[in-house]
Amino acid sequence: MFKRVGFTIGATLLALTVALAPCSLQTASACGGFPGRGFVRRFGPALWLDGRPFRFAGANNYYLMYKSQAMVDDVLERAADNDFRVLRIWGSLDIGNEDGSNSVHGKAEGVYFQYWDGSAPAYNDRPDGLERLDYVVHRAGELGLKLVIPLVNNWQDFGGMDQYVRWADGQHHDEFYSDPEIRQWYTDWIDHLLNRTNIYTGIQYKDDPTIMTWELANEPRCKGSGLYPPSAECSTATLIDWADDVSTFIKTVDSNHLVSVGDEGFYCVEEAEHWTENCGEGVDTIAFTSLDNIDVMSFHLYPDHWGTDVAWATDWIERHIRDARRLGKPAMLGEFGFRDSSTRNPVFKEWTDTVLTERGSGALYWILSGLQDDGTYYPDYDGFTVYCPSPVCTTMSNFAEMMIRGLPTYFHPVADHDEVVTEFETPVTLAPAANDIAYWFRNEIVPQSIDLDPAVPRQQTSVSVAGGAFRLAAGEVEFVPDLGFSGKLEVPYTIRDRYRRTSNEAMLRVTVKPEPGVPIQLFSFETGTEGWAPASWNATAGTVAQSDAFATDGTYSLFVDSIDGGWFEVQFAEPLDLSAGYTLITIDLQTGADGTWHNVALQLGDAWDWCQGPGEWVPQNTTITSELDLMSLSCASPDLSRVNAMLVYFNGDGYMDNIWAK
Repeated sequence: MFKRVGFTIGATLLALTVALAPCSLQTASACGGFPGRGFVRRFGPALWLDGRPFRFAGANNYYLMYKSQAMVDDVLERAADNDFRVLRIWGSLDIGNEDGSNSVHGKAEGVYFQYWDGSAPAYNDRPDGLERLDYVVHRAGELGLKLVIPLVNNWQDFGGMDQYVRWADGQHHDEFYSDPEIRQWYTDWIDHLLNRTNIYTGIQYKDDPTIMTWELANEPRCKGSGLYPPSAECSTATLIDWADDVSTFIKTVDSNHLVSVGDEGFYCVEEAEHWTENCGEGVDTIAFTSLDNIDVMSFHLYPDHWGTDVAWATDWIERHIRDARRLGKPAMLGEFGFRDSSTRNPVFKEWTDTVLTERGSGALYWILSGLQDDGTYYPDYDGFTVYCPSPVCTTMSNFAEMMIRGLPTYFHPVADHDEVVTEFETPVTLAPAANDIAYWFRNEIVPQSIDLDPAVPRQQTSVSVAGGAFRLAAGEVEFVPDLGFSGKLEVPYTIRDRYRRTSNEAMLRVTVKPEPGVPIQLFSFETGTEGWAPASWNATAGTVAQSDAFATDGTYSLFVDSIDGGWFEVQFAEPLDLSAGYTLITIDLQTGADGTWHNVALQLGDAWDWCQGPGEWVPQNTTITSELDLMSLSCASPDLSRVNAMLVYFNGDGYMDNIWAK
């Protein structure tokens, strides 16, 4: 422990350590180049900026390239205010024809960067095109932020690799890597972007120090979103050859910037059992990082999606940083997320502590979102969003400061919000200390120090509010609802660590369900599609049909064929009233061979407000019962007395059946 701390105390000792490594200041060109003014450069296994080690915390955001300048400013300013030094954004937006036809995904609120001109891809340099990206780079530079920019998406969101395959009338996703014509189109796009002159700064992208890293792609794999299957020939050799060729090309155009593959960090290990290590996705993080023109090992982390746990994930971080160091390259955790918000705070602390102590270059969480033009927060579509300010954002901000200093630092404890749902007239217990964190050696949270009314001097161990009473007992908080009460309520609390430092105020939030209503089966599909169709504004989403290939109630289900991805809806002839005791909508699902991203939304009230739950990835050939929690919809005050329409999102084929309101 003390050895690790000693290693990171200041730039002087780190510089001495590096000087004793195989690379030296006199041989910097062989190790990635000595830092130049304003540009982040690689020096052996470390990143440097203007003669000092550069280590960072930050976040990802995918929507800045097509949203308003006000929304861009909001996210970037939140990042800067929390000492985030790096933001990873999207740098491609590809459509079919310029009118949007023949698109894999289509324009993003009217914005697009590349389109098919009849014989080859062409570029949209106008205000509804690359001028949007110009503004993001310009504003980030003003705020002192560095950017990581993937140059294409593996997934079909914003077109990506599959749009190239469609332009070429291809058959397989991995033709993006292997087809010479597609590779030429891709390097032409890179050449156009890197040589573009930003209209706000007057600087070509290849000369702009705001940009830290070009990533060859976001999460390249043999497999994409399912629109085009992988060929039998796709292997790690396919992607390694592509990465070597494209990274070499970038360096011929742009000698200023770092280059990374942008992959998820999967391994290729003989006889490995877990799919993230068995070469099955065509990714070999060791081979990628070993390429001459790859500067940084990139890796991602999503145990919720990968069927792993927190301890496995911590080892994943440690393993990648050590493997990169053996190769003489820096390592960056380019994306990470954890869906369980009730434990996210200590999990993020564990993971970021590992990045810090293992001397990783940085970590960027998924996803920082901000305010929309109407003043509401951008929805948490996938369940991973960490808004700023929030307790978890404070934890990430503390990590950012420690990365800048290069050593652990003593902060006040961070208390996180706690939320619980209980049945009608049923007491419930909360354990607030479980997701609160303390800093410094041998320090810990003291559960018995919880103060249930921080506004009143000294510790308050009980508090009553309209709807019920909270009481501290043995380090936990018991809540007893008043008879007949249903709804949501909250109280603030603080907590102390062993050194008697007091945390921020966090909230204890309780939802008491209403007296149960009589369950209603909404759809069984025994009589046909029962009104379901592609959403009126998403007509190209795919098709629906009654099917007897899957059923959990009766004989039939609804088959949804949505290879391109989109929303499917049913509009009720008469609005449903689910305000009297209904808390869930359940749907039985079965996915096809490619799995699907799945989400459920409702349109409510006279204004047809859009309200939805968090999305989820459902793996291939999986049967689940999906639940939409009506007590935790994305809209602020859902009017469940008037449910006008129900929508379900698919981006792969699948079945749904037996839909209930409960």
